[in-house]
Amino acid sequence: MGPLGYVVTECKKKDKTDTALKAVFISLQLVDLALTLLAARSGYPELNPFMRASLDSMYKMAVFKFGVPLLISWFVPGRLLIPAILLLCGVLGWNIKELLCLAF
Repeated sequence: MGPLGYVVTECKKKDKTDTALKAVFISLQLVDLALTLLAARSGYPELNPFMRASLDSMYKMAVFKFGVPLLISWFVPGRLLIPAILLLCGVLGWNIKELLCLAF
């Protein structure tokens, strides 16, 4: 395998990693949407002012929690989403902890 084969192999590896990171980012956004809806239906207030304004419409929620992140992941390389993925994991962990504390 010559230099061209090496470049093609490396590009395929990068593409798979890039796609996986983007899929993780979108999946975490969907989990956040589900937790937000669960908390709102349970009667807990939304602290984010942007999301609080969109709680009245499911379409607005879908745009904020799925549409915008989908556009971001479309244009941003996957490796640049790693800090956002880590931050979102922290936010989701916090939300789960709060829901569990309030539930019990």
